Amino acid sequence: GALAALAEMMKAEEGLKVLLVGHSDMSGSVEGNITVSRRRAESVRTSLINDHGIAPDRLEAYGIGFLSPRATNETEEGAQKNRHVEAVFSR
Repeated sequence: GALAALAEMMKAEEGLKVLLVGHSDMSGSVEGNITVSRRRAESVRTSLINDHGIAPDRLEAYGIGFLSPRATNETEEGAQKNRHVEAVFSR
């Protein structure tokens, strides 16, 4: 549902660009988690392009690993909350 809503917003506002920022938990190395989180963001980007018809030049994907947690990584519940992608809007 969130991807469809984002796609609809982007279709309604043609000048809107989105930076997709992938996050991860703290398992593994910094470099490994940056790679995992970038892949997570790339997956969202691919879905928006292929499944929702958003132009590729309106989307950029980045990974920042575990450098900006939203919850503790000491519990599985917290670690799962840290595995996500955020959309940052740009014009």
